[in-house]
Order: sequence, then C-alpha cells, then structure tokens
Amino acid sequence: MQIQITLHGILRDALPPEARGRTALTLPAGATVADALLALQLKNTTTAAINGQQVPLDYILHDGDHLHLFRPIGGGR
Repeated sequence: MQIQITLHGILRDALPPEARGRTALTLPAGATVADALLALQLKNTTTAAINGQQVPLDYILHDGDHLHLFRPIGGGR
C-alpha cells in the first residue's frame, strides 16, 4: 500500500529540503504508524494524525492514507 506523509516542524529536517516535508511510502498491508516511523528512521516520540484525527502508533494504516507527523509540544510551568 502507498501512503502520503507530511512532516511538520523540526521533523521536516528528516527529509531533503526540496521535499518540503512531504514524501510517500510504500508499506506492506497491515503496517502501522510505528512501522512508518521506523521506515522514516524517526523515533516513536511523535504525534500522528490521519484525516485530522490523532491516532496511536499502533493504528493500522490503509492504502491512500495521508499521515501527518508532529513532535509533541511541551513547556509551561
């Protein structure tokens, strides 16, 4: 299956600058968000969303999904 991926914030640095934070991945059926992170060599300290909804790392991806990846935001007092 093929999925589209958009990396946001500092995660964009994981791709060449000309990619502008976007790429496509071909993964086997049954692959999860964690599998996509592994293929991109990203750590599991990432927040993922599909179709505007946050999903867990064990979410099973589907052909044509558009996966958005973010670093969790922290801070405050």
